[in-house]
Amino acid sequence: MRTSPFCQEGKAWTRNGFFYIMEKRACPFGLTQNRGGNTMEYLLEGREPKMALRYFEEISRIPRGSGNEEAISQYLLDFAKEQGLEAWRDEHFNVCITKPGSQGCENLPPLMLQGHTDMVCEKNRDVDHDFLKDPIQLVVEGNILRAKGTTLGADNGVAVAWMMSILQDRTLVHPPLECVFTASEEVGLIGAHNLDYSRLQSRRLINLDCGPEGVFCCGSAGGQVTDFALPLTMEEGNGALLRLSIRGLSGGHSGGLIHMGLGNANVLMGRLFRRLMEEMECRVQSCQGGDKDNAIPRECDAVLLVPQDRLDAAQALVKQTEEEIRSQLMPADKDFRVEITTETAGTYQAASLEQSRQMMRLMVMLPCGPQLRDLTMNDRVVASENFASVYTSETECKCIVSMRSSNDAYRQDMAARLDILGDLLGAAVRHHDDYESWEIEKNSPIRQTVLDCYKALTGKEGKVVATHGGLECGIFQKRMPGVDMVTMSCNSEGAHSPEEHMELDSFARTYDLLKAVLQKLCQ
Repeated sequence: MRTSPFCQEGKAWTRNGFFYIMEKRACPFGLTQNRGGNTMEYLLEGREPKMALRYFEEISRIPRGSGNEEAISQYLLDFAKEQGLEAWRDEHFNVCITKPGSQGCENLPPLMLQGHTDMVCEKNRDVDHDFLKDPIQLVVEGNILRAKGTTLGADNGVAVAWMMSILQDRTLVHPPLECVFTASEEVGLIGAHNLDYSRLQSRRLINLDCGPEGVFCCGSAGGQVTDFALPLTMEEGNGALLRLSIRGLSGGHSGGLIHMGLGNANVLMGRLFRRLMEEMECRVQSCQGGDKDNAIPRECDAVLLVPQDRLDAAQALVKQTEEEIRSQLMPADKDFRVEITTETAGTYQAASLEQSRQMMRLMVMLPCGPQLRDLTMNDRVVASENFASVYTSETECKCIVSMRSSNDAYRQDMAARLDILGDLLGAAVRHHDDYESWEIEKNSPIRQTVLDCYKALTGKEGKVVATHGGLECGIFQKRMPGVDMVTMSCNSEGAHSPEEHMELDSFARTYDLLKAVLQKLCQ
């Protein structure tokens, strides 16, 4: 058991409920008290790399959803102060910690290590977890680390833990380091967009946000988010309420998994709407599905007002459509189901019949999935769209589409098509949160160094790829002319969903690779 390094005498943080005060000390939520002071129990004690895993556990106790990074940024500043390292933080809660080169390497060109502090906050509906105040509950299953019913935060807590471990280790051989911890990456790369690049000296960069182990990224897609707002007017009507809940889909990252053909709960709810409205008069009382722009929605809930004498027929049609959908889904979505509950006849508020049909048309017609592939590069996805969320209020239905493309001209074409769709259906359209693509560089010394080290450690050739996910590297490339970049990370799956998990052995091996690269850069 180890006293946590950021429990400091006389410091009293109560910000946002992330910290509590005990005996004039302030500690992140979830620390335990032991005789002689505040201490923290480590679930992964005895595993290597010891310090990196400890730091991962510590940050897992600090709520750090996108837009909520003040506490984690303060934790990093306190860590830097304890280590005697220079650090700065900006108003967006980006943090940079610098470390001089090891002995004999002080005058080498600096290297930037980079990752983001925020995480996607997703949980199963039956899990009682408040991402604003509750720590992530870690679960170890052999070689697998996961969370109890929520996202794990390996995306991108892995980078934070590795950088902290490297910063505190005085035995490593390395060039001068700039460790940059960006904020709000998961909601439009906000931190990277607003970083003061004039304060950074490095023109070599290793991004620690893209794996898996042995796969090294050299390019990424750009993207943007599009909102549709369709006017609704609630009116009284007579009938029965039909409540539909789509459950059991696997979901996941809308960049890395968009090519897998996974079920999208919002798309499937639109399909149910269409089938019902073809057969009977249905009015939408409410609909809500998905809440993250960068995640394939796993769940969607809707309430429809249907004629009382058609209630049985409506339920039968939903079950028939459920079976049709199930037969068409991928094995990863084998647990798909539509849960049905009803309320008997009465007078209820719901959108008008025509507005309900317009909402159905929008949900059915919104593009979702790969839109352009490159057959010359193993059928790589070039452009895609994800119907990320839908929700209704008393005055409007809002649908959100996240768009990705490594071809900027094609992304503009997709945006134009969405504008036309909005015009046809009478929906207001707004595009926002644009981010740049990372264009592939044929010659990259830092990439070659990583590949050489990987082969020396494993005897295997590393794989170089371009990802369809959005990376901050696209912004760095535009703001830091001449920067040479590569990515690395360990094996983890299920990002942006409660199925997220990480392989502990891979975490250790990839950390060893990172240390080997640092040493190689000093030769």
